[in-house]
Amino acid sequence: MDKNEKEMIRSLTDIGINVHTIDYPRNESSIKGKIESGIRNMGPIASYLKGNEPFFFAKYNKKKMAELIKNLITQNSFDLVQVEYNVMHHYRNLFQNIPSIIVFHDVSTKMYESGQASGEKSNMRSFKLAQKVEADIANKFDAVVTLTEADKTYLDQLGCEKNIYVIPPQIKLPTSIELEKDAGSICFLGSFNREPNIKAVEVLIDQIYPNLNSDIILNIAGKGLPKSLQSKIDQLDRIQYLEFVEDIDAFLSSQLLMVAPIEIGAGLKMKIPHALSCGTAVLTTDVGAEGIPVSEWEGMFVSNIKDMPEKINELIMEMDNDYLHSLGLKGQIAVKLLFNEWGIMSKFDELYRSLVLG
Repeated sequence: MDKNEKEMIRSLTDIGINVHTIDYPRNESSIKGKIESGIRNMGPIASYLKGNEPFFFAKYNKKKMAELIKNLITQNSFDLVQVEYNVMHHYRNLFQNIPSIIVFHDVSTKMYESGQASGEKSNMRSFKLAQKVEADIANKFDAVVTLTEADKTYLDQLGCEKNIYVIPPQIKLPTSIELEKDAGSICFLGSFNREPNIKAVEVLIDQIYPNLNSDIILNIAGKGLPKSLQSKIDQLDRIQYLEFVEDIDAFLSSQLLMVAPIEIGAGLKMKIPHALSCGTAVLTTDVGAEGIPVSEWEGMFVSNIKDMPEKINELIMEMDNDYLHSLGLKGQIAVKLLFNEWGIMSKFDELYRSLVLG
C-alpha cells in the first residue's frame, strides 16, 4: 500500500466510512519479491492455462479477501453490495441474498480484442477466455454499470442479460491552480503496470517524437515505466521521464497539451478528462476519446496516430498558445458539466432505490 492509498484511507475514515483492507503485494522489483510473486500466482496461472479465465481475473481470487467479505456480511445487515471491477466477481456467492451491482470500469474482452492487433499471443488467448466468461460474470449480479455507451453495447452483444446502466465517473476539478503554461510542453500520464500505457509511450518515442519540431518538449509522468524504455529516453533530447509526480494537477495545468496515443483499451480513460479538468487541451485517438463527448472547440482533438506529429506541430508551433490554453479552459467547463458529482450521485441514487425498494 503506497502513500496515496494510505492518505485516501485516512480521508475516508475521517468522514465516517469504515475501510477494511488486505495486503496485496504488486509490481515487485526485487528478486525475492519476484520469486514470491511467482509462487503466489501459481494458482491463477494454472487457472489461466486450464482455460478457466484470463490470468488478470484469476489473480484477484484471494482467500483473505473472501474471509474478509464473509465476516463483514455476517457481522452487518447490508441493504446492497456494490462490486467495483469485473475481476472481483469471484466473491458474488458470499452475498447471494443481498441486492448487488457490479461496475465494469472497462470490458476486458473489448480491451483484449483491441490488443490482438499487437500480435501478442497472451492478448489473443485472454480475448478468447474473457469472451467466454465476461457475460456470465455480469449475469451473476442484479444490475450492471458501465462507464460508456460503447461498453454497454459491447457487453450486451457478449450476452449480458441484466439491465446495464451507463454512469461515468466523477471528475473533481482542481481548486485554485493558476500556473503559466510551459512553452513547447506536451505530456503523457499513466500507470505503467498497464499494457495500453506502455504501448502509448512506445508510440510516442518511436513514431511521434522523431517528427516533432525541435522546440517541443515531451514530459512523461507515472510510476513503473520499464527500464528498457527509461534507458531509451535517457539517450534522447527533449524527452523527460519524471516518474511519480506528487502534485499531478499542477503538473497537468503547466502543460500546453496532453498527447495520448492509446490504441488498446475499453472504458473511459480517466487521464483525458483529468487533463481537461486542469485546463489542458488533449490530443488522443478514438479509443482514448471513448465516452468523452468533448469537441475540438472545447479542447479535445481526435486523430489517428499517423497524423499526430503534424497535428502536434500545428497546435504547439502554429496556434497561438493563449488560444490553445483558452480551449483547455473550455474543456474544463465541459468536464464539469459532464462529470459533476451531483449528476453522477443522482444516477446512482436512482439505481440504488430501484434495487433496494423494488
